[in-house]
Amino acid sequence: MELPVVQAINLVESANFNWLDEVFQGSIPTEIQNDDTKTVALITEYLSEPTSFGNSRFKGWQIGVEMQIFYEKKANFNLLEAEINMATLFEKDGWLIEQSKNHIKDPDTKQLSKVFYFTKKLRLEKEAA
Repeated sequence: MELPVVQAINLVESANFNWLDEVFQGSIPTEIQNDDTKTVALITEYLSEPTSFGNSRFKGWQIGVEMQIFYEKKANFNLLEAEINMATLFEKDGWLIEQSKNHIKDPDTKQLSKVFYFTKKLRLEKEAA
């Protein structure tokens, strides 16, 4: 099974959103950090733990990712529609929207940004070794 961040990145990249230029894991590369002409997403893991206990054993694993979206300064697309499409993509893949934070302006680049927290419960087919 792939790490939560890898699962989320693969899901986002499979959607081929025309408004999203790049998706990063862990951190945004230095050369991109101050580029306000692109819309980028940063996905990091925030949850990975056993769940669904029975007979003193876990039967599942809960994963979670934080997604930060930094919008290009001169975005010429509907941000709300883009966010709804992103949330719908995760929901259709079995993820829950734990949190959807308000928009904030990045203090350095002055870009508008948005943060989502998505979680997913994985059912384990067989007991962990």
